[in-house]
Amino acid sequence: GVRLEYCPRLWTLLDGVQLVRRAVRRRSRGPARDDCALNGPVEGLHDRTAVTHSPGRRGVLRELAREMSGWVAFPDYGRGWVCRAALRTQSLIRRFRPHVVVSSGPPHTAHLAAGMALMRSRVRWLIDLRDPWSGPLPSIWQSHRILGSRTFRVLAPRLEALAFRAADGVIANTPQLLEALVPKYPAVPFVCVPNGIDAASLPSPACDPYPGLGIAYGGMLHNGRDLGPVVRALRHFLECHPDAARAGSKLRVAGPAERLHAHAFRQAVAATGMEPYVETLGVLPRAQALRVVSRSRLAVVLAQQQERQVPAKLYESVAMGVPTLVVAPAGRAAAVAGQ
Repeated sequence: GVRLEYCPRLWTLLDGVQLVRRAVRRRSRGPARDDCALNGPVEGLHDRTAVTHSPGRRGVLRELAREMSGWVAFPDYGRGWVCRAALRTQSLIRRFRPHVVVSSGPPHTAHLAAGMALMRSRVRWLIDLRDPWSGPLPSIWQSHRILGSRTFRVLAPRLEALAFRAADGVIANTPQLLEALVPKYPAVPFVCVPNGIDAASLPSPACDPYPGLGIAYGGMLHNGRDLGPVVRALRHFLECHPDAARAGSKLRVAGPAERLHAHAFRQAVAATGMEPYVETLGVLPRAQALRVVSRSRLAVVLAQQQERQVPAKLYESVAMGVPTLVVAPAGRAAAVAGQ
């Protein structure tokens, strides 16, 4: 009973810049050094290029490069899509005459598309935030080349305020995010609707679990997510229980990783000598990734730098009956949800 409308995005200036950068990298260093998942290439938006200059000049150039990157990538990775989506949404509204339009992000350009489509319309509009928009952002994001730029810090709060005040209400998915937004927008109606999972979309309990202690992490490594503590803890466990090592215990990781996070993970594995006990599966279709989790005896959810967000993976592993370890600061949203 659900109708899906697909609206492809157009190429943008940033796409052209990235195409040139990848071509230059391939000529100078070869394809093996391109953005990578833990065991293969993946499209990346958050890589960094090192250039050697004097310390003072290097700082100025780095700041200039960040601002230029923030400008051509603003407002987020939905660029090139927002205007087409607004026109498509406007056409759908005229045809189907809905009672309510809900825009869900990130990418938060979805709210801009909905706002433009609903100009001079009486249809109710709700904004659904799966992550914070302009802030407050976790401290780790201050170094992000887009979210940490002055362009984002100046323009994103204005876009957020404009959309919030035009909408009929805003939905946050954690109480912590709700508490941060209400004082900023006292006149805006807010409500908290937490994440969840439809059990019918999950695989049945696995009858062929992995041997030994099978640990699964499914998801992206970015924004402060660090598997290093998990690798070191598994090494300690296997040293105390060599029979578990002989039984085939492994940490299995599925999903993409930003360049620096992939490098840090590989370093942690090499430093602990855990190569035989770590398996990287790359980017898998959702059904296969869930199958990996269902066959494991422990699922790991990382939320080290996510103060007001709860990764949706937490609900999947719990609903499948897989014991789940949440790695997050005490008192933060993911830790509270895990408890």
